[in-house]
Amino acid sequence: MSIIPRNLVIASKRILGDGNDRFQIWYKRHQEIVKFKDSRRIKIYESIQLTEEQKQAIDDLYMANYGSKIPYIWHRHYMAFTGNFDSRYFPELLYIPEFERFCNLYPDFVTVFCDKNLLPYIAKSANVKMPQNLLSATRGFIKDYDNHPISIERATEWLATAGEVFVKPSINTGSGIGCALLQMDKGVDQLSGKTASEILKALGKDFSIQNRIVCSDDIQKLHKESCNTFRVVTYRWKNAIKHMPIIMRIGRSNNHIDNAHAGGIFIGVNEDGRLNNTAFTEFNEKYTFHPDTKVVFENYRIQGVDRIIESAITMHYMLPQLGVVNWDFTIDENNSPVLIEANTRGGGIWILEMSHGVGPFGNYTEEVLRWMREMKKRKASEREEIAFGNV
Repeated sequence: MSIIPRNLVIASKRILGDGNDRFQIWYKRHQEIVKFKDSRRIKIYESIQLTEEQKQAIDDLYMANYGSKIPYIWHRHYMAFTGNFDSRYFPELLYIPEFERFCNLYPDFVTVFCDKNLLPYIAKSANVKMPQNLLSATRGFIKDYDNHPISIERATEWLATAGEVFVKPSINTGSGIGCALLQMDKGVDQLSGKTASEILKALGKDFSIQNRIVCSDDIQKLHKESCNTFRVVTYRWKNAIKHMPIIMRIGRSNNHIDNAHAGGIFIGVNEDGRLNNTAFTEFNEKYTFHPDTKVVFENYRIQGVDRIIESAITMHYMLPQLGVVNWDFTIDENNSPVLIEANTRGGGIWILEMSHGVGPFGNYTEEVLRWMREMKKRKASEREEIAFGNV
């Protein structure tokens, strides 16, 4: 039997890795381009025509730092929401395909930390509050709130009389898909009509069931039917954790989910908790007050946003293996921040740019672009030495 020299095995892995890396970047870019084939998005960005001076400002910024021009579509699209032009808008074309990929260099860590049933243990070590898992399953291993294994039969019995609880998948989820409020009584959810057995079967092998969070008065006044959340994107830049502008997602009507893809609205939030003047939907419906509660957004202030930012940064310091994380928080009835979940892949920054009318990296934009330019030049196997902006 012949033995392949170890150095040749390593070399072959690097070649395959680099080839796959180039394909993945191309494929993710292609996915972002395809999104703008949607007639609704076309209508939005075609409503904005950039001046020659604005085009030149974009070209100058990206040519000088990234090394090539970018399409104007994303700048036009973001500008359509607030009316504000910023040459530092960062297109989704570059964010997930390149920035997120280069930041989160270690895919094994990304996969592990995206498991929502693992996060509570990390949060507890960081002294960051999370909802209590009443029942959870990981790869089919079911545990109760005391972390003891139980059978599917016992889990079904428990859920049948659980009352009001919130369920969600714990892996491979996003945009509120699979999340639901349950009101269990005599074995049946009073909202959907499904039995406890049907619900657990639909949830599959990876899920968590938690108490419903009671939000603060400030949040409930906006829309009490949903657990309205704040999206905080943090990124590791050299040896510090930075954060992007904060947004809040708010539910509508009787929907218990606040996600934009699920029909919710979103609005920019200042670090002192003040909301911006206008909330938006994904396809640019605009609201200066909540359509259901009629609460006016301008000058409305929510206590505790500063503590949310602190908690997000604390959590990211617990996970230095990751370069960028999208955190979802809310504020409970005691005005304390509560971490809902962390998203370690496929995060988007479009919602931040639409809400605030500014680029997500602010004064770091040029640095970030120069770093990305350098990362692109290198093979996937040679990027680690300049990871996290250490050019």
